[in-house]
Amino acid sequence: MRKLLTAGFAFALTLVAANAFAQIKLAVVEPERIMDESKEGKRIQAQLKSYHDQKQGEITAKEAELKALDEKAKDPKLADDKREELGNQFKQKYYEYQAFAKASQEDMEGRQNKALQDLQAKVSAVVSKYAASKGLSMVLVKRMCLYNADALDITSEIIAEMDKAYPGQ
Repeated sequence: MRKLLTAGFAFALTLVAANAFAQIKLAVVEPERIMDESKEGKRIQAQLKSYHDQKQGEITAKEAELKALDEKAKDPKLADDKREELGNQFKQKYYEYQAFAKASQEDMEGRQNKALQDLQAKVSAVVSKYAASKGLSMVLVKRMCLYNADALDITSEIIAEMDKAYPGQ
């Protein structure tokens, strides 16, 4: 009798667990695709590229200035005191260049991190709203799953929702 009761209890638990699991609705998304294909992601990437190109232009101009100063200092017709003065100017400009390049790099990394955090917050809000409207229990990042059926991928729908919510202001 005890074995029958234990088996019945185990069977009942299995049915309850199976029923609970059957009601869980899952989906997956690819955040990289959202960044690359949504209007908001493209807008952010364009802003970052524009800023990067601007800073790179400034760095290139400073490099050209350093090269010209170095060439000028190598002129054999220059007096020693003038050559030394140009050498000191070169050192000073080189230190300024290094500080500017480092500050630009740090600024760019900070901008990228902030932009990604802002985009993540927007994507999270859109995913939450979409999941609630579709009765989804959980939305996972696709690359974190060992396997998922293609039917679970809602990335395209999320991109469409992102484009509605953020039409590329």
